[in-house]
Amino acid sequence: MGTYNIHRGRGLDGKRNLARIARMIEGCDVVGLQEVEGHGLRHFRNQAYQLGRDCEYAAHFSPTRRHFFFPHRGNALLTRLPVTHWQREPLSPTTGKAYRNMTIYTISFNGEAVHIINTHLSKPEEQIAPLRRVFEVFSGLERVVLLGDFNAHPAHPELRELLASGVEDATSIITGQDPLRVDWILARGLKVLWARSEPTGPSDHPFYLASLSLT
Repeated sequence: MGTYNIHRGRGLDGKRNLARIARMIEGCDVVGLQEVEGHGLRHFRNQAYQLGRDCEYAAHFSPTRRHFFFPHRGNALLTRLPVTHWQREPLSPTTGKAYRNMTIYTISFNGEAVHIINTHLSKPEEQIAPLRRVFEVFSGLERVVLLGDFNAHPAHPELRELLASGVEDATSIITGQDPLRVDWILARGLKVLWARSEPTGPSDHPFYLASLSLT
């Protein structure tokens, strides 16, 4: 399972190359993506659906920004596991042009229902309510994985409180207490077997992935 802010496929070299993103994620069963480009006035190609076709995933796109009525940008889930239900919840208040949301999926994992939450949040110092709402939903589910770019560092009080409650923090296995980390894989009711990351390059964010098992 992985999380990746793909920066619309634009790498540190300034070039947009979705094939590099595809090579990063293709080994995962489930990937939560952020900063995904959707359809636009000048092009009709959604990056989530393109990655789904290239890597043989089912893809779901949750728009967070519209441009000339097109779902221009958002988050996405790519999965090779069956999805039995999904629900998108708007998060407010918001800042800038984006309208933040979280999308909650129920997938079948070895015959058991597991919830996946994918989100990309504003900086908590600008808007704390969305972060608290995501953590509230996450804490209320029995078997759940929270993926996303929180724009929040490990030292943030809300995160410190959540981590102290016994949550499995897969990304800490990789980074330790990296004070600049903003991308997260958090789990409740599942065990983290291993985790690793791939460095920035295809995007301006690292790619984080973890292997999880039912407890």
